[in-house]
Amino acid sequence: MIYIPGGSVKLGPRTLSAVPGWTPPSDPTGITPGGGSGNNNRAAGGPPVHRPGGKGVGHVRPGSGMPSAPPNMPGNKAKFTGGIEEKWTANPGNQQKHLQVSVSGFWMDKTEVTRKAYKEFLDETGYRPPFVDENWAADGWNWSGTDYPKGTGDHPVLMVNWYDAQEYCFWKGKQLPTEAQWQLAALGDVSWENDYPWGKNYKHNVHNHGKILAPNFDDSDGYLYTSPVGKFPEGKSPYGLLDVFGNAWEFTADYRRPSWKFYENTDDSSDVYAPGPGLYVAVRGGSYFFDLRPNPGGERNEFLTEIRRKTSGFRCAR
Repeated sequence: MIYIPGGSVKLGPRTLSAVPGWTPPSDPTGITPGGGSGNNNRAAGGPPVHRPGGKGVGHVRPGSGMPSAPPNMPGNKAKFTGGIEEKWTANPGNQQKHLQVSVSGFWMDKTEVTRKAYKEFLDETGYRPPFVDENWAADGWNWSGTDYPKGTGDHPVLMVNWYDAQEYCFWKGKQLPTEAQWQLAALGDVSWENDYPWGKNYKHNVHNHGKILAPNFDDSDGYLYTSPVGKFPEGKSPYGLLDVFGNAWEFTADYRRPSWKFYENTDDSSDVYAPGPGLYVAVRGGSYFFDLRPNPGGERNEFLTEIRRKTSGFRCAR
């Protein structure tokens, strides 16, 4: 683990322009599942992108067929918010307004939890293995009992949901990091104004990434899918964490709430976190399937708590 000294972060949507030099697809209809033709017909679950002259589109959930709006996004019906009425906007409620918070010092795993480490957890506890009863998952993603896909022991564990990630961290005497902790560890103190773990400017060869066009996988970085953890040391965070951007989406401890009103400790802005109940939790960092260039701020996302994906993993904090 690596010690992260206390600091400040600015929580909220990361509104960043497309990377200079990035060219939008010639067939922009192909950026949504089923919306294009031929090789430019994007697969479900790919990252949101910037359309020419526009600010981008919403999230697309795997298997959805077409874009769907996350909670509190235009196109969704109003959801119960604990008796507090919120105006529906392009970002969750009052989270349009950024909240600067302080974070106490803590420890965080240097790398994402590997499949080899997760197997030790399964063997000792009898916990359920990563498995999804769908055709796509049978193609090299599902585990066979407590055995991970051959040759991937040093890769980040995938096919786990938020509850699985929590149980592993608890077993290790740790916990998932809050979103504020994750952001501090990944991007450094707010005063540094880093847009990426490695600094202010985008670098295409220092993280395991995808591409915006179908099928979204990109082996130009040396890996079509996940890479063994720690293979991109030049992409390390200010504190030395590896793979915080790319490789696997990382769960945090925070539920994604529609307003800062639901967050704990906002009165003194110290060690803020978002307790449940809720359907969605905060995930950060993108994955091997994600292209940062059209929308660098799109690495700040939200996933359903119970869904197991071939792109989401985690690391623990203490």
